[in-house]
Amino acid sequence: MDNSPQKHSTVNTITVMIVEDDKRTREMYVDTINSTEDIECIGAYESAEDALNALETEIPTVFLMDIGLPGMSGIDAVRIIKELYPTIEIMMLTVYDDDEKIFNSICGGASGYILKNAQKDRLIESIRGILHGAPMNPLIARRLLNLIREKTTPKDELLTLTPREQRILELLVEGLSEKRIGETLYISHHTVHTHIKNQ
Repeated sequence: MDNSPQKHSTVNTITVMIVEDDKRTREMYVDTINSTEDIECIGAYESAEDALNALETEIPTVFLMDIGLPGMSGIDAVRIIKELYPTIEIMMLTVYDDDEKIFNSICGGASGYILKNAQKDRLIESIRGILHGAPMNPLIARRLLNLIREKTTPKDELLTLTPREQRILELLVEGLSEKRIGETLYISHHTVHTHIKNQ
């Protein structure tokens, strides 16, 4: 774990753990997060294995998880974390827009992703946004919709969604925000968010 200044957490503080094997990138994330008033980094690790060990003593609000890691992959780590700690929101870190890996991460339980070269403001915005239903990339939503129609997942398990959830997914494919989807279907954006989380 990186040594970094620790802030005094409050009830409303978003706590974050980071898994990123590149030391310079990891330290940049820590500095960016800890310079933001309502967000605190409580752990930064170079491997998924180290992060999983840390979860035995402290649980973050959000995980930033690199996809490509030495040892256990970020995708495998997501599945384990969500099984053990389903309330943790996980955002994948990737160096390129690799929809296959991002898609597999979302199937495993991740709530979204961000490119590593994103601006610092975008990183902070994404951390806050993931707690309120970060929008799904239309390309990823399309892959998920196609799997639903084929009735298979990467593990050949039956994937079932209600007609309402399938319609929401179709609107995500079209690039609509949760607010616009709610207006289209005459439901609140909170209800839309709940359906998206169920997917």
